[in-house]
Amino acid sequence: MKNKIMNALVLQKVTNEGKNAIAELDRLCETAVKTSEELLMKIVRDNADTEYGKANHFGEVKNIEDYKRLVPFSTYDDYAGYIARMIDGEENLITTYPIIHYAVSSGSVGVPKKIPVSQDTVKLYSEYSANLMFSLVGDYYRDKFGKKLKKGKGLYAMEAKQKKLKNGVPVGPISATSLGQVKQFLPYLFSSPVEVIFAEGKMDMKYMKIRYAMEEKNLIYMASAFMTALVDLMHYMEVNWEMLLHDIETGTIDASINMDPELRTKMENNLRPNPVRAKELRAIFEQGFEEPIIPRVWPKMEWISAIGTGGFADYTIKMRKYLGEIPIYFSVYGASESLMAVARHMEEGEFVLLPQSGFYEFIPADAEDESVTYTIDQLEVGKDYEIIITNISGFYRYKIKDVIRVTGFHKESPKIKFVYRKNQMISIAGEKTNDEAVAWSIAELKKEVGCEVLDYSIYADTDAEPGRYVVFAETEKPVTNMSHEACRDIIEEKLGIANPSFGKKIQTNVLGRTELHYVQSETYALYRDLQVKRGVSLNQLKPVRVIDNPVKEKFFFSLIDKELE
Repeated sequence: MKNKIMNALVLQKVTNEGKNAIAELDRLCETAVKTSEELLMKIVRDNADTEYGKANHFGEVKNIEDYKRLVPFSTYDDYAGYIARMIDGEENLITTYPIIHYAVSSGSVGVPKKIPVSQDTVKLYSEYSANLMFSLVGDYYRDKFGKKLKKGKGLYAMEAKQKKLKNGVPVGPISATSLGQVKQFLPYLFSSPVEVIFAEGKMDMKYMKIRYAMEEKNLIYMASAFMTALVDLMHYMEVNWEMLLHDIETGTIDASINMDPELRTKMENNLRPNPVRAKELRAIFEQGFEEPIIPRVWPKMEWISAIGTGGFADYTIKMRKYLGEIPIYFSVYGASESLMAVARHMEEGEFVLLPQSGFYEFIPADAEDESVTYTIDQLEVGKDYEIIITNISGFYRYKIKDVIRVTGFHKESPKIKFVYRKNQMISIAGEKTNDEAVAWSIAELKKEVGCEVLDYSIYADTDAEPGRYVVFAETEKPVTNMSHEACRDIIEEKLGIANPSFGKKIQTNVLGRTELHYVQSETYALYRDLQVKRGVSLNQLKPVRVIDNPVKEKFFFSLIDKELE
């Protein structure tokens, strides 16, 4: 009874805070242009005496045009030296705002980037990627069904592992610091115990998260940073349900689960046999997975939240097979450097730019002169732009390399959707093929062959003469109704339609003929598992769309399924 009361109180608290966040967003969007300019002037004024501010003439900036003229574009390399000194204890280098966290980028080779995160940024993440969603989901159920949202816990798929740097500031996922500030409330929100959320030591996170979730029949939601994590958890449950049920029935952790012995003992001491729930689940799983499994395992499930648009759209399709008609909140558009925008409604794949999260500039994606930037009041609906951020954590005119499309406006603030990353673009001979073109071509291949493509990547083979594209695809089942060469031709043809420059260069032999390789089953899931073992957070596991380094190259070429070619 106490847990139910506390759950209701905590959910009411975060819902109320979410309502305040929605009201603030709507209010700021009414004057987004003015709010944006005032924020920039405040950032410049507050940081004029920093080492970076002095070097870039912040003191001379009186308006937006001064800022554009005096302050250059930047990348992470422009801050790396400053950040190393900050970690050594120096202050007043790139910002006067207190840095309470360093986010680790998801780079696949080399030294991971450490992105400084201010207290205000952590607060924005708490308000707009957590509290706001509870309020929006409540509004959705009230408006669509005339009923209140159920009370209960959720499956939280993200990690909150972190370490301390030499200056005492934590490093890891932003969620770790955000959740750490409300740690006492988490047992009433999530099915996983705090020992799993803030895991220390070796632990199989897929097993632990899904095992605890399966035992909680009355879960009402699932939340993750990216849709990939939820899909992987559902697939893990589908493959390993018999082992999981045995452990639920006996109150144990299977001997095959890799975790530190002391942690295993601690966790098992808190587990109790639950044969009733195990029997109930067995009857469900024995019926198979043809029908959506989530509503059967968790009959009170009302919603999920994860980034599932753009490059994650294929994973949303996969999740629907498990989910059925349960609605999705697509959460936020953001990065370690900034929380940039938030979905204003359930089931909506576009995001409202947050005027208070930073100052944003935009370069038209087709611009010949990339030095000219637009502000939010100069954007056109339907056009694509590279987004440049000045955040509230010490980065100025930062090229995040994202291209977004303006889909409309919420009052004065643009509504946007992610289109592609510039550094995830393939261009061997100046043809510039982006992921949107590749995604459309793969979707067209699916239609032609009548077979689900579970995941895909593309590789620029510049050692060939002439250079050529190599497409990797993992299919749900072998393609038997069409030859391998015919499938290759479809991909090449569709890429040429999506990007006429590519098509022309194929016709004139500037580019060589495209190659298509099918990879073995579970290849992409295995790659994500290996990334986790290397220390990459579950929160940062994104689809591998471009094979752009030797590690990825070796991995995917080694898992080509020769029998399918």
